[in-house]
Amino acid sequence: MNLFINDLFWTLQGEGLHAGRRALFVRMPYCNLACSWCDTTFNTYRKVSVDELKAFAMSEPARFAVVTGGEPMMHRHTPVVVEVLKDLGFYVAAETNGTFAAPCDFDFVTCSPKRDSEYFIHPDLSISEIKYVVDDEFDFSILDRHANDAARKSLSPEFGAFESNIVRIMAYLQKNPEWRLSLQTHKWIGIP
Repeated sequence: MNLFINDLFWTLQGEGLHAGRRALFVRMPYCNLACSWCDTTFNTYRKVSVDELKAFAMSEPARFAVVTGGEPMMHRHTPVVVEVLKDLGFYVAAETNGTFAAPCDFDFVTCSPKRDSEYFIHPDLSISEIKYVVDDEFDFSILDRHANDAARKSLSPEFGAFESNIVRIMAYLQKNPEWRLSLQTHKWIGIP
């Protein structure tokens, strides 16, 4: 079977709870949103056989994978990718915009709702970590809906306007300490 995969690479997880962990990244193609700051050309793919995925996944000893996109929850090959990785002993995390329920079981789900979807979160999505990208137009009042959520809560400054957005986040954290700052460390050190 050939899987449609946008990109497959080893790197470090750059943000969130798992920041700094060696990770296999599997970028799935296609997305239902078009966020202005997105750094991924996700509407392309290459065909990767299951055997190629297995070989690449086993090329390093780390057993942590991040399935992202595009939007991985909307892709028909995502359940196959997750099954292959779990069979190889991987702890599999997902990064999603939250507009779809998960098509399979992930070990950890980071949901980053976007303004393009009016910050919609699918009611059947089980979330481990909620992360909002704070840009110039971000309205912090949207965060009030997470007051009783058990998920880890983090805010990430949009990298293109880092300095102004970090000031806004720091002011918010001063009054709302249950939220955390999540920096995109991979961008700081120049890795994918």
